[in-house]
Amino acid sequence: MKNQTLVILLFFSSILSLFGQQNSPLLAGENLKYRIHLGFINAAEATIKSSPGTSSWEDQTLRKVEIEGKTTGVLELFSPLRDYWSAQIDTESLLPVKTEMRKKEGRYRKEETVLYQMDKGFARITSPQNKPVTSTINGPKDLLDLISAYYFLRSKPVSEKKPGSRWSAQVLVDSKIYELVLVVRSKETIETEAGKKASIKTNILLPKNNLFKEEDAIRLWISDDEYQVPLKVQVNLKIGFLTIDLIDYSIQGKKIYFPKATL
Repeated sequence: MKNQTLVILLFFSSILSLFGQQNSPLLAGENLKYRIHLGFINAAEATIKSSPGTSSWEDQTLRKVEIEGKTTGVLELFSPLRDYWSAQIDTESLLPVKTEMRKKEGRYRKEETVLYQMDKGFARITSPQNKPVTSTINGPKDLLDLISAYYFLRSKPVSEKKPGSRWSAQVLVDSKIYELVLVVRSKETIETEAGKKASIKTNILLPKNNLFKEEDAIRLWISDDEYQVPLKVQVNLKIGFLTIDLIDYSIQGKKIYFPKATL
């Protein structure tokens, strides 16, 4: 169970905000919180936070995004999980410069740091659990990690596109490069934790695997407004449905949708 939850959190945490404001996808001080259910079980929570300020590296301006996921309820007793991801992202190109990951799943531990040197054609991966500890992987100049992929695709005008429109990105995940594809489906009004909301229904197409029931197993409903953030995610696993709901959202301390909620 913990491995399925981890994989979903990994995809979820980096795809969640694929779709925001076209002019400023990497917003300062943006905080989102999600509740995750596996069937009727309250399984986990995840937060996404972008730094209020920026830092400099060589001639680049960087903003840091941090994502944390943890199990709750009965899963916390039998299969505890604490996962952390971060990315230092160039605010202009939206390409990653450095990413970090820490996984704690029961007795399992994994740490990893990736330095992206795509101007030289490779990314350098370091993990004390890998053999060798440091390795490189060749890739395209626009290679993304999952977090930067979510901001890169977030710059796309999803609400303006016709059903069937799609975008793709080459993404580095667990030392392998995958193609993730976003497909626009339709516009719908859905019931959310914040009431009825106009939304854009989309799918994420994934490489063939043994975890998901079908190729378009991830369905996302994005708010059809100026914020364009995912309100709900449904994942059709072979073991059942995983549902992810937005329960809090703020930008630089200003509450969006949830005026009484707290992060």
